[in-house]
Amino acid sequence: MNAESPPPLQPNTLGKASLILGIVASTFLVCTGLCAGVGDQQGWLQHVGPVLLVLAGTFAFMGLLSVLLGVGGLFGRNRPKSTAFIGLLLGVITVALFAALVNAAR
Repeated sequence: MNAESPPPLQPNTLGKASLILGIVASTFLVCTGLCAGVGDQQGWLQHVGPVLLVLAGTFAFMGLLSVLLGVGGLFGRNRPKSTAFIGLLLGVITVALFAALVNAAR
């Protein structure tokens, strides 16, 4: 009756990286979108629009990296997959938010 315990879970570094990138990218993209909205209301968006587009594109690329790392973190044995899933979800939200911001700016 000596049952062996399962081996301890190993850290999921891809999932953790995906989660961190997803949090950073989504937070900064929301802030960039809010800044663009305020700039549109106050009339100075046409002066800083290209800079905000470059920033938003950078954060969307970080979100895409978060998606790719999240998918990579979902595969593998003996690793917790929750961080990879949340990072993947945040990355998808970031990319979708970028698409919505670009469509709204037209």
